[in-house]
Amino acid sequence: MGHPLRLADQPSPQPEGADQSNRAEEAARATPKLTVVPSPEKDPQARESPHYKRRLFSVVHPLQIRMLLQVIAYSLIVFILLAIPMFSPLVEALDNPAFSWEERAAVANDLLNLHARFWPWAMGACVVVLINCLHSLQLMHRVAGPLYRLRKVFPKIADGNLSIRTTLRQDDYLAPEVDLVNQMTAQLQSKINTIKHTQVILALDAARVKEVAIAKSDPALTTLAKQMEQNLAGLKTSLDTFKTHSG
Repeated sequence: MGHPLRLADQPSPQPEGADQSNRAEEAARATPKLTVVPSPEKDPQARESPHYKRRLFSVVHPLQIRMLLQVIAYSLIVFILLAIPMFSPLVEALDNPAFSWEERAAVANDLLNLHARFWPWAMGACVVVLINCLHSLQLMHRVAGPLYRLRKVFPKIADGNLSIRTTLRQDDYLAPEVDLVNQMTAQLQSKINTIKHTQVILALDAARVKEVAIAKSDPALTTLAKQMEQNLAGLKTSLDTFKTHSG
C-alpha cells in the first residue's frame, strides 16, 4: 500500500509536522495494541506443558495401531518359521509307514523331549515380543502425539486463529516440524497485524477526505470518499476473521 493520502487544500491547513503528529496520535488511539508472540523456546523443559501430561501407552492416532499390528504379525511369522523346521521332520517320521514301531517310539520320545524344551523357549520369546510391542508403542506415541496435536491445531489456524501455538512434551519427536509450523503461524500473525494497522490509517484518511468533500460540496469527492469507506469496511470485515492476539 502507498503512503496515506494527504490533502493540501483543507480549509484550515496545518504544518506538515503537526499533521503527521496528529495522524500518528489518532492511529495509535484507533489501532489495537499489537502483541508479539515469542517463538517456542528450544529448552526441552519448556516443551513440557501441564495440559499435555505424558501418557505412555495411550492411543491417539491410527498409526499406532497399524504399527503395533505389523510388529505382532512379523513376530508371529518369525515364530512360525522357527517352529516349522524343528517339528516337521519328527512329525513326518511318525507318519512314515516304513518305520517300525520301535523307530516310531524313539521319534515320539524325541518329539516329546523337543516339545518340553520348546515351550519354555516359546514363552520367553513371547515375553520378548510383548516387550518389543510395548516399546514400539511407546516410540510411536512420541510420533503420534505431535501428529495428534497438529491435527487439532490446523483447523483452528484455517479458521483464522493465528495466535495459537503447538507445544510438545519432553522427548517428543517431530520437534523441527512443529517449530516450522509455529514460525509460519507467527509470521502470518505479524503480517496480518501490519495490514490491520495500515487499514486503520487508511480509514482515518478516508474520514478526512469525506470531511473535505462535505466542506467543499464536491459530489465527485464525496462519491470517492463513500467508495473508500465501503472498500475499507469490507477489508476490515475480512481482517476481523483473523485472531492475532491471545485471550
